[in-house]
Amino acid sequence: MEEKIKSVIDELKKTVDQNGPDYLTREPYKVYESLKKSDGVSEKTSALILYALINGIQSAATPDVDPVLLSKKIQTACSLNKKAADFLSAIFLGLYSKENEMTWAEKDMAGLKQFLEDKLVCEWDGSAVWDVGNGTVDCYYQAEIVLAPTEKSAADKGLVMMMKTNPFTTKEAISQYFRKSLEDYLNGEFKDYCTAEDYYQPVCEDFEVDYYVSQWCKEHGFELVSCDGEGGDDGFEPKYWRSWY
Repeated sequence: MEEKIKSVIDELKKTVDQNGPDYLTREPYKVYESLKKSDGVSEKTSALILYALINGIQSAATPDVDPVLLSKKIQTACSLNKKAADFLSAIFLGLYSKENEMTWAEKDMAGLKQFLEDKLVCEWDGSAVWDVGNGTVDCYYQAEIVLAPTEKSAADKGLVMMMKTNPFTTKEAISQYFRKSLEDYLNGEFKDYCTAEDYYQPVCEDFEVDYYVSQWCKEHGFELVSCDGEGGDDGFEPKYWRSWY
């Protein structure tokens, strides 16, 4: 029985570690599905956990709560017999142990703090096509960009939502969020630049990547440290070849 309880606790802790302390309350059915897929947890136990989460048992499971009182609460709230309630009580008390609570307290906003203390390096590969009907030009621009986050970066609306949903969000996940934001922005600007004129082929080397990165930095609270890049194209490629025969 103890091994069975430990397996459930380990799976639940893994879920909380990845998704934040409120995930069990916010997504009980996803927790249930995850438990069902794990090797050490039966479908019956997964269903019991789901039932307990829906009834809010997790909010009553604190490190100092009496196991007997928690079991009685589970019996009342979930209409379960003593054996099932004792089983769930042991699981939730093991999950919300003092050791785990201390670990989670250390993880709270730790990823954001680490992110703000380091530089953000982005490698951007932009591409676009200038199409004039009878032919095309494949355009490209590559740049390595180094940015310094500031306290204003933490106020970014998307990041605020991420941290509210999961305060355990890692530095890597935050970095990926901002990299994608910058890449999407530059992709859009480069496409607009390359397709702005119907009759004049774009000069990719003249794309002012520094300017656009600076504009993005103003909006998202970053400082531009460096931006090195170069652009070019593969030449005009006709769509139709005239036959001479």
